[in-house]
Amino acid sequence: MRCMILIKADEHTEAGVLPDEAMLTAMGKFNEELVNAGVMLAGDGLQPSSKGTRVLISGDQRTVMGYAVSSSVAGRRDYRDPTPL
Repeated sequence: MRCMILIKADEHTEAGVLPDEAMLTAMGKFNEELVNAGVMLAGDGLQPSSKGTRVLISGDQRTVMGYAVSSSVAGRRDYRDPTPL
């Protein structure tokens, strides 16, 4: 089984502002533990939504929309395999 963790974007992530050093250190330690446990498959950051396109899908219809700020934008994704846990 695999799971994907999405972290909600905010005005800081959309502007490309990185977390402070303490948070980056904590995140790095946590991710290293996941890698060492064999459960971290990927941990790529996402691009700001201004570089993306929104596609609405309804049945067989696809509507391509331009950039739109939304409260449901993800700022990071991690793929993990929780099976070894």
